[in-house]
This record gives sequence, structure tokens and C-alpha cells, in this order.
Amino acid sequence: MGLERKIDFWGLEDDENLTHTEMDDAIESILDGTGDIKDLPETIEVCGFVYLDLPSVESLASRVLGDFIEGLDENYSNPDAGYTKETGTMKEAAVAFVTTVLEKYKVWACDLVKRETINVREWIKENRSDWLEDAE
Repeated sequence: MGLERKIDFWGLEDDENLTHTEMDDAIESILDGTGDIKDLPETIEVCGFVYLDLPSVESLASRVLGDFIEGLDENYSNPDAGYTKETGTMKEAAVAFVTTVLEKYKVWACDLVKRETINVREWIKENRSDWLEDAE
């Protein structure tokens, strides 16, 4: 069995904007402001998300170069001459280009990798007992 990745964000499955890096912060945010404590569900499902891994530099460089040459050939090449062949120099330049772009690129997309069912009442007792006092 592989090593479990550290969760980057916690939230609900359908959250579009993930901001909570700690599960308890996500739970508190989900429960806070949902109305009367007596109306809270018995359990909630909190999900752990990790950033997607990008393909390797070599894979991305190959795709970028291939798409670029294909576009050039479709629009500018002699159709009877066949396809332009990638050279070693082109491949090196594509790797350098992709490496430069990735130095500043920030992955935003995430995968849901973990689900935790939380007993709401127990979580409140352990983490926000003041909510129980406020409800009395």
C-alpha cells in the first residue's frame, strides 16, 4: 500500500472554493451559521482534497511541441511534403519552455481523496462546547 498524501484542503464534496487546510476548521465553517444547534444533522461528511499532479515535464513538452508542429503543418506546410519531424534541438527547447512556465505555474485543481463521517454532536462537545452552552 502506498503512502497517504497529506491533505491540502478539507471541505464538502461540492465546494468550489477550498480554503480550509485543517479538517476542524472546515467542520466549524460548515456547522457555523447553519441555524439552531438543535437542527444540525447527526453526521456530516467532510472530504479531503489534494492538488492534482501535473504530468512530467517531458510529457508536457512532447505534447506542446507536437501540437505546435501539427498546427504549423496544418496551416503553413506543403501538404505533399508530409509532416515536419521533431529534432533534438526542438525537443530541448520544448523542455526548457515547459520548465520555465512550470516554475511560476500554480496548480488549482484538486482531487477528492478522502471522506470522513463526523458525528456532529461529538465534534461540538470536543471542539466547540461553547455552542452547547449558547443553545441552553
